[in-house]
Amino acid sequence: MARLLTCSLLLVSLTGCFRMSLRSGAPRGGAPEEQTGVSLVAGLTTSNVVAPECQHGFSRVDVYWPWWSPIVYAATFGIVAPLRTEYVCAEAAEAAGPVRPEPVPSSHSPL
Repeated sequence: MARLLTCSLLLVSLTGCFRMSLRSGAPRGGAPEEQTGVSLVAGLTTSNVVAPECQHGFSRVDVYWPWWSPIVYAATFGIVAPLRTEYVCAEAAEAAGPVRPEPVPSSHSPL
């Protein structure tokens, strides 16, 4: 019985949090905005958590589980997992000035 309890506690302690971040390098064009969506059936499909409100693209996008999401995930046996998205729209390219593309390192030697 002690072995089962120890294994159960170890398994629960190994759970992690989900977070995905994207930084485009574009200058910010406003304040951060938040939306809540869901991931269904253990992540096989998600709701559209970022609305197409940004005319010039995104400067920053963070998708993560809120603190209460693991509770909902466990209660629904992995069918529903709430997600929170925080995003910042990018400024217009004319207002920000020209953006130079970064050189891509080549894995080939020059001929």
